[in-house]
Formats: sequence, C-alpha cells, structure tokens
Amino acid sequence: AGYGSEQNYEDILSNRKCEALIPYTMYEKEQKKKYKQNPFHPDNWTYDEESDTYICPNQQRVTFRYHSVRTDKTGFKREFKIYECENCSGCPFRSSCTKAKEGNHRKVMVNEKWERQKEYVRAKLSEEKAGSIFRQRKMDVEPVFGFLKANLRFTRFSVRGKSKVENEMGIALMAVNLRKYTAQLTKNNGEKWKKENLSWLKFSFFLF
Repeated sequence: AGYGSEQNYEDILSNRKCEALIPYTMYEKEQKKKYKQNPFHPDNWTYDEESDTYICPNQQRVTFRYHSVRTDKTGFKREFKIYECENCSGCPFRSSCTKAKEGNHRKVMVNEKWERQKEYVRAKLSEEKAGSIFRQRKMDVEPVFGFLKANLRFTRFSVRGKSKVENEMGIALMAVNLRKYTAQLTKNNGEKWKKENLSWLKFSFFLF
C-alpha cells in the first residue's frame, strides 16, 4: 500500500498504460464500518456538485475558497481545492471535528485527481479477476520477504552501491530458492535424497 501514490498511479496509468492493482495507504481502513460511519470525515459528508459545497455534521456549508499547489521533494506537483466551513463558532462538535484554533474555521483539502485515482483502484480491486490477481500476488511475494527477514535475519544491506546491493540481494534470494528447492525434492524423494545431496548444495552455495 505504501506504493499507492498519486505520482505512481499517474506513471502507471498515463505513461506505462498499465492497470494499477496497488492499494493506497487508507484502502483497507476505508472498507471498515467505523470509517464509513465517522460523521466528521469529509468522505461521509453530503456534497452538492452544483454549488461545489459540502455540508458538515452541524449542517453548516463548507464552501470552496481557493486552489493550492504542493510540490514534494521529487518535484511532483499535487493540486488541491481548499474548502472552508462558513461558521464553526459555538459548534457542539468542534473538538471532535477540527483542531483549528478558536476563531478559525475548519478547512478541507480535496485533490480531485487523487480522488479519481482512488475510485479507479477501488473499482479495479473489487473486480473478481483483478482481486484474484492481487490476492495471489500477496501470497506469492509477501512470504518471501517475511522469510528473508524472520528466518534468515536479512533485514538490511551490508554493502553500498547499486551493483553490490544487487549481488547481495541475489545471494539472499538464492538462499531462499535453494531451501525451497531442497524442501520440494526431499518431499518428492524422501529422506535419502536429503542426506546424499544437502552437503553438495551447501558446498555449491559456499562457492558462489
């Protein structure tokens, strides 16, 4: 989910012309009942498209004020629409709804492109075929990283430089594949194969 960003979706969908089966950070949380029933989240507010206005839990209008552009450290620009509540004074929900100082009103930032991308991802992952591919990817890929970190204690690189890192990663992945290969052959051929060939595999790994 950490890779589900506006910049990555833009690159995948527009430049690479591929499907993006990558959830964004809040994807799982948004599926939960607690999130959907949170009255203070703008996603759950009534929106009037004609007037471009939200209605907050206190039935106040949250209207569009201005546009804002933010540039991240990679130079990627994100465009936002800033909305502001007309009046938060005396609101009984103020402490739950906003952290704005007294005298200021709640503001809401909406990134329309990001919202469209998230809608696309939600729709894709809800499809039976795409959802199946996504679930299979998690089963194929995630256990490998878990095995590397938990069983082989490979939690960080000990070298610097791209070529050296690639070599170290290759050795670690080869260790994973050799263990899987040995387990499969042992399962198929019994304990006898394990005793005869395990020492040879260890020696081959050492030579590499």
